[in-house]
This record gives sequence, structure tokens and C-alpha cells, in this order.
Amino acid sequence: MSAETVIKNLLHRYAEMVDDGDFAGVSTLFARARVHMSGPLDDAIPGEAVGSVMKRFVRLYDGIPKTRHVITNSIIDISNEQISATTRSYFTVMQIIDAPKIIVMGRYHDRFARDADSWHFTERIIMVDAVGDVAGHLVQDLPVSKGGG
Repeated sequence: MSAETVIKNLLHRYAEMVDDGDFAGVSTLFARARVHMSGPLDDAIPGEAVGSVMKRFVRLYDGIPKTRHVITNSIIDISNEQISATTRSYFTVMQIIDAPKIIVMGRYHDRFARDADSWHFTERIIMVDAVGDVAGHLVQDLPVSKGGG
């Protein structure tokens, strides 16, 4: 499998795990990363803690958040040595409680590294550009990144 495909699969695996309510899997996925949850200037949290943070703030309905995270416009830059990469992607989060609605839009800026075993996340910066009605999704409001998209 090409490096681009493996990296895209990592991006999409995150979305699938969150939508499935698999916060332990999210922590495993980011275990070797630092995650900035409110933009590049916030304090990063260790990746292995991301799932437990999400579990405290995301509302679940029978074990799932009833969301669909859609990741688009991914630009993947891989180093010439094929040992590191960066991506920039857009994300849109829809919630499906009564009727589908867009609740959050923003960007992910990610860094990856490759070791003998596989590619893995080393950093994620989450920048929220627009927030709709997240009352059915979160137990508190999301900060919007300065500068928007």
C-alpha cells in the first residue's frame, strides 16, 4: 500500500472511531502524538489522553455520539526519505438525532512519522472554524479558532 493510502486510512480511521464511540481506540491511534484540541497555540495534550478527554465532553446515545465526521480536501506531503509526512484537511461534523445537521466545521493539520512497523500520528492540530448547535453533541461549547478558515 502506498504511503498516501496508509495516511488517508489513518485520517479516516479517526473519524470512524469517533463516530463509533471508540474513544479508547482514538487514544491508541494518537498514542505517539501530541494533540492541540483548540488550535496551534493551545497546550497540547498527550495523545493517549485524547480519548478520555473526548469521553468526558461528548454526549453518547446508546454508546455512540450519533455523528458523522467527514474529512475532505486532504493535502498530503511526504518527505523525500518517506519517513515523515504532513497533511492538511477539512472536517465537517454532522449529527443525526432528529434530522441530519452540520454542527462543526474546521481543519486538521497533522504530522506523521514512519518507523519499522508503520506510519503513525505525531501531532494533530484541530482548528474549529464554525460551530452550529452542538447542544446534542457536547456538554460544553467549542472554542472557535482565531482567523477562521
